Formats: sequence, structure tokens, C-alpha cells
Amino acid sequence: MRFTMTAALKPGMVLGRDIVSPLHSVILKQGAVLTNENILYLAQKGYLGAYVDNEDTKGIAPEEHISQSTLADGVKAVDNVDMKALMAAARQIVIDISNMKQLSIDLLDLRSYDEYTYRHSVNVAVYATAVAKYMGMTESELIQMAQAGICHDLGKTKIPYEIINKPGRLTDAEFQEVKNHPRYSYDILFANKDISSMVRQAVLCHHENVNGSGYPAGKEGNELTTMAKILHAVDIYDALISKRPYKEPYTPAEAFEYMIGGRGILFDVDVVDAMKAVIPAYPIATDVRLSTGEDAVVIGHTKEPLRPIVRVLGKNLDIDLTRNEYRSILITPISVLNAGRSGKVEKLNEDRSAVKERKTRIMLVDDSIISLRQTGAALENEDYELIVLQSGMAAINYIKAKGAVDLVIMDIEMPKMNGIATVAAFREMGYNDMPVIFLTSNAFKETVKRCIEVNAKDYIVKPVLPVYLRERVAIALDATLER
Repeated sequence: MRFTMTAALKPGMVLGRDIVSPLHSVILKQGAVLTNENILYLAQKGYLGAYVDNEDTKGIAPEEHISQSTLADGVKAVDNVDMKALMAAARQIVIDISNMKQLSIDLLDLRSYDEYTYRHSVNVAVYATAVAKYMGMTESELIQMAQAGICHDLGKTKIPYEIINKPGRLTDAEFQEVKNHPRYSYDILFANKDISSMVRQAVLCHHENVNGSGYPAGKEGNELTTMAKILHAVDIYDALISKRPYKEPYTPAEAFEYMIGGRGILFDVDVVDAMKAVIPAYPIATDVRLSTGEDAVVIGHTKEPLRPIVRVLGKNLDIDLTRNEYRSILITPISVLNAGRSGKVEKLNEDRSAVKERKTRIMLVDDSIISLRQTGAALENEDYELIVLQSGMAAINYIKAKGAVDLVIMDIEMPKMNGIATVAAFREMGYNDMPVIFLTSNAFKETVKRCIEVNAKDYIVKPVLPVYLRERVAIALDATLER
């Protein structure tokens, strides 16, 4: 079988696996022949795709290490905010993961934004527990990790549904309310004697970045527990690869590029490395295109997450990309999740029905032509108008003449007037809310402090990976992943 995204499903395709709702009711059974009505239903409910059978991919089947009943019980417990059932589901997740012969988690085919809030919490619990096990946590700690994962977003039940799932841009007040959800989750758990302080702290801090730029308290890495760091990283990963009313999903490989780009800035280095070891960048039964120009399907994992075992279509040839004779072959994901997306950055938190009066204007300021070209190439698409300048004074003169832009991406280390001094001048001119992302060659604490002092949205350490840069730009404009 092979995983086929919903947009590519066609009438007459034969299902290779049951399509099951998050609450474990069977929507379509294995062997069913898809109709137009089936495909329309899946699209309306937000399912990413389905496993279908064909001759080339017979015998390919991802293992279900986490039982459907475990996942369904967890979703139901989150839906009902049933603390006893939540604790039972967390314990069962630990049991399922502890029974795995190979620690590899692949949760792909049951993603539906209709049930995202509930299923996301269960997915996060599974990912977090697997990462914690890989990192050597004890059974007692694993249970606490699973509890933190399944309970981390309970506070969203205190926020109106129309805000959480709003397809349009959030107002400042709405976004501030969303940022309260870790505290709401903490409060829900506080009175429960079965919940440890470690679990509560991890839940409270699951939007804290290791560089201190997160919320609600702006804590830095040395102030965060390992559980909190794990919970934060897997929460963002699952959000990236999930389809939402206001965003399209990334492929797992693209999501890992984002996570790698944020190592030591947003995410703990050891946690990201553990994630790479236990969460496949290329899930089994997904399509890839080889640098040879051939199409293939992933049939197995190796010790190197970015080099799986694949079957070349049309040749019935299985190759292990870790072997020396195949080292020259590279792969890029296709036909899964957001396949066909050209890499363009969407304004994720925007009313897509609105007619744009103009393009989003982004000012790039860097004295290095090479850096400007790299940054510009990563952002080049029809949604953005790029204004490219090579000095702080040129940026100040532009703002004086033309007014504010939608976002500034500013190098810090520039001659004559550095980036921080330039942005300080913007603030003195009255542009206090104009968002700024700093680019820097270092991540020293003093540099971060200076960035915060001039009210920067973000800072990114060079060299920057394109997917990471694009997503940080989207977040700076709209803060989508912060929901």
C-alpha cells in the first residue's frame, strides 16, 4: 500500500487500511472502492489522505505500534476532560511504547482537523513518551511525560472555539487569550493530587523557548525541565505536520528541517536529536522522488532518519540509501501531506477570502550580498514584496520616506550602524510595533538581551535553513504556531 493525500485520491482506488475516526468508529473499511462521495467527505473533514493498494506497493504496511483503542481512549478522555480516563490513557501509551521492539513512531493517516484539538494532545503524548524513553527516562518519568502530553492543551477548553479555530487573523486581544492556555491548563491540573509538580510545570512551560523568547514567563533553557523541553518540541512538530483551518501541513522532512534550524534557539539540542532518532522523517508507504529522477515508496527505516529503505517504482527494486553504493542518491518528499506545494510561504493566520490590496512588504537589511541573496531566495514568492537594502542608514531613510513595512529582517553585525542601533532608531521614530527579526552569527545571551531591549519579534542564527526562515517569518507576521 502507499499513502495518498486526499487531493490525489481518485474514484476506483482500493483502500489498503480502514479509515477510522479519531474516536475509533470505522468510516470506510479496508478493501472498499473509493467513490466521489467518499473522497468529498474526507476532504470536508480535513483528512490528509488514505492508504491505497496497488501492484507496485504490495506488502508495504506501516506497523501500528500504538493501538487504535489506545488512541481512541485518549481522544475521548481529552474530549470529556475526564481526569481518571486521561491518567489511564497516559499509562496505556507508556505500555504500548514500552512493548515496541524498535522505537519508531509514525502517526500519519488519522489526522483530521475536525478533531485536531483532541487528537493533537494524544499525538503529543505519544511522541513525547517515545522521545523521553530514548533519552533514558524511568518508567515513572515516562508516565509523567505521557500525562503532560495528553493534558498540555486542556486549557484550550477555556477559550472560545471560534478563536482556537479561527481561519482569519487573530486580533491582539484574541491572541493574548490564546497565550493564556498554558496557565489555564496548569490551573485545571493544580487541584488534582494524582498530578505531580513536574507534570504541571511541563504543561505550564510548553510554549517556552530555550532562548527565553517564549511564553508565558519567558524562561530560558536552564530554567526549564527536560520534560518541558520535550513537550515544547513535539508540540510544535505535530502542529507543523497537521492540517488546520488556517494552515497547510508540512511534510515530516520539512518539519525536521524547521526543528533542526531551531536547535539551541527554540528547542533543546538533545531533544531534537532524540526526535530525529524516533520519529521518521520519511514515514513508511509515503512517496519520494530520487535524485536519479525515479519515483519510489519508503518501505523501511534505518539508523539514519534522512536515508530510509525505498522501493523504486516500475522496477520492483528495493534499495537501502545508507549503503555506500547509494550514497550519491538524495530524496525529496512528494505526494504526501502538502505535496505539490512549491515551498511558497502562506500567511497562515489570514482571512483567505479577503482580497489583498497589496503584497506583504518585507525589508531585508544586510551588508553581505551573499546573505541577502540567500535570504531573498528563501522568501521569494508572490505573497511578499522584498525591499533589499545594504545598510542601517539606508533602512532608516527608506522608513522615513515610505513609512512602516510589514516585517524587517535585519542583520545585527553591520559596519557604521549595526542592526540593533538601526531598530532602536525605528522605535524612536515611533514605529514601536513594526515587527523585526534579527539575523546574527552568534547566539550569545547578551545578543539576545539586546534584541529583546528593542522589542524584536525573533532572532535567527546564520546560516539559516530555508524552511526554518519561512516559518519564522510566517510566525512573526501571524503567530500561527503559537496557538
